[in-house]
Order: sequence, then C-alpha cells, then structure tokens
Amino acid sequence: MKASPICLSRALLALLSAAVTPFAAAQTAAAEDVNDGRDYVSERAALEQAWQLLDRKWSAVVTSEPGKATKLLKSTSSAQKLEIKPLTLAEQRKLESEQNLLPPQRKSLALTSLNGYYEPAELHPADGMLNAMLTVTYARNLIGNDPVNLRSYNGQLVGPTLRAKPGDVLRITVRNTLPTQPWKANSMNKLHDFNTTNLHTHGLHVSPNGISDNVLLEIKPGATQEYVIEIPEDHVCGTFWYHPHHHGSTAANVASGMSGALIIEGGIDDLPAIKATKERVMVLNQILYITDVPATKDPKTDKIITPAEKLPYGVIEEQYAGLNMGPGDAAKLGRFTTINGVQLPVIRMRPGQIERWRLIDSAQSEIIQLQVVDAKTMQEVIPFHEIAVDGIPLGKVVKQSSIELLPGYRSDVLVQMPKNGEYLLVDMAKLGMKSNPTQKVPLQYVARILVEGEAVTGMKMPTEEEMKPFRPATLTQVEKVGKQEAVYGIIPTLGSDGKPNGARFVIDNESFDMDKARELKLGTIDEWKVSVKNGGTINTGHPFHIHVNPFEVTSIMGPENPSDPNSPQVEQLTGGPVWRDTIWVPNKGTVTFRTKYEDFIGTFVQHCHILDHEDQGMMQFIDIFDPSKTMASAAPADLAPTRGSRVPDVKLTDAAGTIKKLSDEALGRKIVFLFKGHGCLHCAEQVQEFTAHYEQFKARGIQVIGITFDDADVLKQALKEAPCPFPIYADPEARAFAAFGCSRSGGLSHGTFLIDEQGLIEWRTTGANPYLE
Repeated sequence: MKASPICLSRALLALLSAAVTPFAAAQTAAAEDVNDGRDYVSERAALEQAWQLLDRKWSAVVTSEPGKATKLLKSTSSAQKLEIKPLTLAEQRKLESEQNLLPPQRKSLALTSLNGYYEPAELHPADGMLNAMLTVTYARNLIGNDPVNLRSYNGQLVGPTLRAKPGDVLRITVRNTLPTQPWKANSMNKLHDFNTTNLHTHGLHVSPNGISDNVLLEIKPGATQEYVIEIPEDHVCGTFWYHPHHHGSTAANVASGMSGALIIEGGIDDLPAIKATKERVMVLNQILYITDVPATKDPKTDKIITPAEKLPYGVIEEQYAGLNMGPGDAAKLGRFTTINGVQLPVIRMRPGQIERWRLIDSAQSEIIQLQVVDAKTMQEVIPFHEIAVDGIPLGKVVKQSSIELLPGYRSDVLVQMPKNGEYLLVDMAKLGMKSNPTQKVPLQYVARILVEGEAVTGMKMPTEEEMKPFRPATLTQVEKVGKQEAVYGIIPTLGSDGKPNGARFVIDNESFDMDKARELKLGTIDEWKVSVKNGGTINTGHPFHIHVNPFEVTSIMGPENPSDPNSPQVEQLTGGPVWRDTIWVPNKGTVTFRTKYEDFIGTFVQHCHILDHEDQGMMQFIDIFDPSKTMASAAPADLAPTRGSRVPDVKLTDAAGTIKKLSDEALGRKIVFLFKGHGCLHCAEQVQEFTAHYEQFKARGIQVIGITFDDADVLKQALKEAPCPFPIYADPEARAFAAFGCSRSGGLSHGTFLIDEQGLIEWRTTGANPYLE
C-alpha cells in the first residue's frame, strides 16, 4: 500500500499542532524545576566526569598494543561464518570449577532456578486499529535478588507485545512521566538526556514522516506524543520490535528494559505445521544496572574525592555512564541475559512437542549465541530449525546447532525436544566473541528447560515447498542498480596536548550531523558496500542497521582469522542471499547488499546497532526523494541568489488555489523558508519552531512566509486540520525552489532567507535539512 500525499500531509500537520503543547509543557516543567532543590551544577559535573571516564576507556582501547586492552573491547564476531570455536568439555569443566565466576557462568544457579517463565502482556487490534499506551516511568522491580529502579514501559522490565496484521493501524501513545533534567550544552554525540525519549518500530516498512515512525521526535519529561503508524496491506508478516531512539539516550533506555515485541501476524503463521506449534515471544536483554559505585580519585594527586558507595537499588543514570556504557563494561558487570525481564526462567515442554520461539536480541551491545544442551552431559545438542530472520521468512527451514544474535537481530526458530529430561539454554562458550578474538569467553546460562509428561506425537516441521513462496522476491537478478558505499569506524582523538583523548564514532569519517544527509531516489535499487575500518589498534566490527527498507545480503567478506584483521579475506556468508534489516560487518571486512527504496519518501537513519556507538555519533541521515515529480528547472549553484541580491519575485499558489506573487506581500522585512512538505522529517520541526516564535518575529516587524512542495489541495487540507499563523504557499512544480537555488539535479533542498526592507537578501542558508538554529 503506497502512502498518499494527503495522508502524509495530515500526519505532518497533526505533528505540528500536537507537538507545540508537549514542547510548552516541557519548558514549563523545566522552569518549575529551577527551584526544586536539586543541585544541577553538581549533576552537570558528575555527567562530565562520566564523559571523561568514557574517553579514557576508549583511549585505552584504540591506542593500546594488540592484546593490551582486550578486556575493554566490544564484540568482535562475524555474523555469518561462525569462526568461533566451541570449547572442549575439559575446558568447560575447568572454567566451571574456577572460583569467583560471574553469576551467569554458574551452572549451579541455572540448575536450581525456580523462576517462572513470563510472557509479556499482549495488545491486539479492534476493527483494524491497535490502541496502546506506553507510559515511560521509573519502576522498582527485582532481577534475580537485585532490587532495581529503572526507566520502564508501564512499570515492567519488558514492554507489552503488540500484535497486528497488514493493513492495520498502530495508534501508540507514549506518555513520559520521568522527571525534568537540566539543559546540557555541547552534548551532541554524547550519552545524555536519559529522561528524553521517543519510539521506533524496528524493521517495519512504514512512513518515517510526521507522527509515524519518526525517530527525531522528542518526548521530553512531562510530554505526551501520539504515534499513528499505518502498516501497508502488503507488509511482510513476522517478528519485529519497538524501542526508544532518541539520539543520546537510546542505549540507556534500551539497556533499562525499554523494548517490546511487535508481531505482524499472517504469512507463514498459517501453515498447518507452524500453526500447530506453541508460540513463545522471547525478548532477550542484558539490563546493565549499576549497584556499586567505586571511589572517585583526583587524577593528579590520586586523592579520594568521594568514597565508594553501595546503592540501595540498581540504576542506569547519566552520572554512572562511564561504568556501564564503555568498552568491556557489560562483560565486567556480569548481568544475566534475561528473557522478558526474567533471570534464568524455567521453560516447561513436553517430549515430541514443537514450539516456535520468536527470539529478539534487544541487548544494548552484547552478542548472544544460543544453544540448547543436555544438562547432564553438556554435549548433546538439541538443534534449532530456523524459519525467519529479522522478521523475514527464509523460504526454507535451516537446521543448525546454534543461533547467533547480534543487537537488533531476530530469529524465528522451531524447537522439538526428543525426550523427558533437563536441558539448559546457554550462551555458548566460544572464542572470538564479546571481548577479544583470542580470548575464551565462558559459557553463560540463560534458561532452564524441563521436558516432562506424556509425549506429543504427530507434529512435523514445515517443508521447504511450503516455506518457499513466503520469501520476498530477490533483487540479485536486477541489472540496473546504483552504487552506495559507507564506512563505519571508531577513530582515536587527541587532546590539545597531543595525547589520546577518547574516540570518534563515525560513518564515512564523520560523526552524526543534523545538517547532512545521504540523498537517494524513490523507486530505485542500489547495491551497497558497507565496510568497517577502525583507527588505532581496535579490532571490532559493527552491526549495520537501516530504517524503512530491508535489504538482501549477497556477500560478507572478512578476515579468515578474526584475531588477525590482516589475514586473507574470505567469504563468510553461508546459505545466502538472505533478507535482513540488521547485519554484522566484520572489522576490515565488507558486506554487500541490494535494497529498493519503496513507497515512502522522507528522512530516516542508518546506524550502528551497538547503541552506545550510535548515541556517540555512528549514525547518518538518509533522505529519500521522489524523482518522478519533475522540477520546473534546476538552478546552477552560481545562479542561486546570494547576499545582497534582490529576492526572486516568484509566482505562488495559496491554499485556495489563487496565484500570487511574493511582491504582493506587505513591504518590510521577511523570512522566507522553503520546505519539502509531507516528505520531509525535519520540516515539521521547522514549521513548529516558526509557529512557536511567530509572535516574537511579528513584534520585531518581521513577516514569516513558508513555501512548500505540496500542491494546493494537499496544502488546503493540511491547513484545515492544523491552521498556521503565517502564510504558506504551494509550489508543486518547484519554480520557487529553482529561483531560490533550492532545486538541483539530485532533488530539492531546504532554504531559509532573511530579506530586508528594500527586498534584498540579507542572509541565506540552504541544505539537505532545514535550518533550526
């Protein structure tokens, strides 16, 4: 189902009218907090200390000799060719007998767990509309024996499961009841504003605009935001998920348990063999709470400034970000991989019964390699039968001994237990995972499985013939494709003294920039080559994720020896090509895939799904425009109006269809801004800001005039639903855009122009994104 311009414009203008109130509410709450007794100066100082600690940790990683800082490294696995090595039984027993193992590594805890298996609450649509309320609030819960006080959805350690079908509409209201935080300067590409949030539906092919899956909406403390997400009638059916995506707080929110499953029902669900199975939704996470705060020392004198502290509750807060969001911190904390917020749940099955597990890795940073083993021998492996990845059917059933999940991955598997007995779901002992390519990572326990009762007979796995029709059509045979390249990396930075001072998280050697976007054409197919080239001595890959449009992976090239990034490149994709929305790219390796930009124009992002990498800058805007909307002309850059030149007296159309000239407006100073209308993510924010500040401009004798690429009918409907205090004109043929130098061969750009009393351009700016400063 293609989105109509009118529907998209409605969403955009609904945002304009709805967003002003939360913005004002947040500003009011901030003003009220000035005298709330909190010491904001100390809070700011604690946050800056956390940033400095993170810088020191990353400096140690990216500047050390190989092997010197291995305990600080992030995950370094390849996602497809499993170059990991399971440990021998002797090695496993040796690890198990070692003293002071972290709790997830203790078999005795797994074998004695009595924690019940918990399935999240489910919400279903009525008459094609799913209504959901997600209240973001602090909540006290127990994880094992640890009391925690964490940000949550509806007070739980996992969000409710949302179920819908193609053609349904998701109406999700996110209400942020978290306390106000002080404004923080210079926090771009830093971990910050943990109490500001929003919502992203990971993997859905839906509009990125207005109040749909718009990841640049901000829901500040005290604010409420409604999302209206239309699921296309031809949407693939499968396992998706939702989580916050506010730049700066994504990692902290998700690591607190703020995520949930989103199931689009249908497709392979209706195959008799799958329909007969018992289904479990399993949201896996490592909830990275802090319970012990070490003493703070003066780096010059080594004198203790603040003593060590034992916290009454486990927390995830900005002042402790240097303890749980840096390289190696997750492994050091030793938190269990929880299933739906439960530590070591007991899963009860019957022999011969087939269950369908919808596995979702919602972890902030860690990789999970799941395996089901006999609890006594630890050698007998119960295979998984994988039927879908990232919510997309494989078109076959793939039998394998383990399932590798990286942050953002999903896997639908069928599991059949052969006989009564006790089994364990484990995160495998292995080489080359979670820390350092040469370091042995101990086996960790995830769940206890008890198989008991009378055997179930007659259950069968689906056949390949049944599965094949559900795989999306391939793009590998398409000849006319464009080319895109992206390079991910972590680059050492130096301080003013020339010494290491942290790291930059980059795509194409640039950290995330609100004013830059990669422009792509609707309806075209591109072949991407995404590679990883880190600076210094760091040896880690990155999980690539892009919103809106999934992609078909055709190749994964990476070093043959993961511990030696300079070893020969080998093909690591097995069983491909495969459709995904998230894929691991090995260090000094390259993933090749094809993707088609379908149905939706607008702005969204690609990024690393190790979420602290994303929050610190490993993200980039994607801007899709429609080339079928022919421009009246494309103005060469040297003919665009410059400062001091006379403003173009262009013809414009108002919402009533009346043709006017810009000179028909009253004399005086003016701000003229040109925006793309329904197809631009940031246009909503720009119009909102001009609306909020309109009276201030008016008091200074400055008119505000908007020009949009929408046609008059769309503009009329939009203004009817959300009136605007200043005139907005339609320019569907882009004649005004061309005259103002905002039309290029690659599509439209945004422009903001300040015009003086004589009609001369006093100041101007154009670019891929609206000017908001």
